[in-house]
Amino acid sequence: MERKPAMEESAGGVLVTLLEGRRYFVLVEECGSGSLSLPKGHREAGETLEETALREIWEEAGVRATLIPEAPVQVTEYEIYAGLRKRVTYFAATFSGQIPHPHPGESGAVRICTAEQAERQRPNHPTTLTFIRTIDRWLEEHPEVLSGGQSA
Repeated sequence: MERKPAMEESAGGVLVTLLEGRRYFVLVEECGSGSLSLPKGHREAGETLEETALREIWEEAGVRATLIPEAPVQVTEYEIYAGLRKRVTYFAATFSGQIPHPHPGESGAVRICTAEQAERQRPNHPTTLTFIRTIDRWLEEHPEVLSGGQSA
């Protein structure tokens, strides 16, 4: 009988804010590799996936975010190495009145960009752009979420 690979659970956020009427997303530069991704990380004992996402956003992007509960939750799964798979659940999250910044040892830099600009940044995971586009389209249909209940 073939053994099922072990699964590591992680969570993160598709972090978005509204600046001058435009939606901007946050990408973090991974320490060491310099590659860009959405803020994410491993789930600690006793945490919910939502708590993990908010903690990782704080640790990697330096902002206290709020999850957008109505937005689509997105999941990706991949093999880290033989015998170990990773499942990452991404929640849409927003922030305002804060300047994202890296925390030493957690991320090398933080970039803020529109969905179109994110494509030119060339994130390391193909799902990064897919997840950003999904939330960008969803917010296009639900502008009141970022505008505090007022239509854009």
